[in-house]
Amino acid sequence: MSEISIENTYYLGPDGSNSHLAMKNFLSLCNINSKNNVPLRSIRDVVEAIEKDFSSFAVLPIENSIEGIVRETIDNFLKTKDSLIKIQGEISIPIKHLLLSKNSKPDEIKKIYSHPQALAQCSEYLYKNYRNAELIDVSSTSYAAHKVSISENYDIAAIANETCAEIFNLNILSDDINNEKGNSTRFYIFGRNKLAKKEESKTSIILSTKNEPGALCKVLQILFRHDINLSYLDSRPSKKRLGEYLFLIELEGHIEEFKIKTAITELSSYTNFIKILGSFYKY
Repeated sequence: MSEISIENTYYLGPDGSNSHLAMKNFLSLCNINSKNNVPLRSIRDVVEAIEKDFSSFAVLPIENSIEGIVRETIDNFLKTKDSLIKIQGEISIPIKHLLLSKNSKPDEIKKIYSHPQALAQCSEYLYKNYRNAELIDVSSTSYAAHKVSISENYDIAAIANETCAEIFNLNILSDDINNEKGNSTRFYIFGRNKLAKKEESKTSIILSTKNEPGALCKVLQILFRHDINLSYLDSRPSKKRLGEYLFLIELEGHIEEFKIKTAITELSSYTNFIKILGSFYKY
């Protein structure tokens, strides 16, 4: 596999975030030489950065096995005007949440910071052990750990991973506090540069059906007729008018395959809007 050299790789930071871990895995598995790895505060910041930087990749979460799609990633990616920016690959990493603090006494914790999905994924533990604690949303689990590490208050904690405990020198008050074991998050790597081919490929599209009976059924029938398997289907409000939806669909196969290309051409007759987000490989 030949090396790909780029200037920057952007990800949802700070260091220690699950996006940071996914980014490092992508760079290694795809043989990417990135001069700078740049953590940013929000998903919107990451998307805006890659739009302006032509020699770059961006790594963002797309789906959690428990909480489902990361809607902020899709919403911001749809706003990109550069059609050359595509999904180039995906990777999944296991998610294991811990309760971290500068304090070593769990019963003194009154506020807990984390990303909204992490708080939701640990809701049973929080209800049982911190029913009266204030739960505070922040942009990422690693930012939560960073915030706790620089605070002078010892009654606060963060839900984050073990890497954050090491980076920010925090005590582990409780380990593996997920509601469900086997929790994992899938990440996309976005960019203008194509990555090396792998056997397992997908094509991601987003579309809006015509406002008529059976419109979505017709879309699915086309895919069935071409023997194309769906690996993912989700709906999003179009944000244009009430009752109008966008459908995010992942197809098994690459856009270079005849059946995928033919099916997408046929879909255009039954949609108001269709956009190919990328054909990519699983690493």
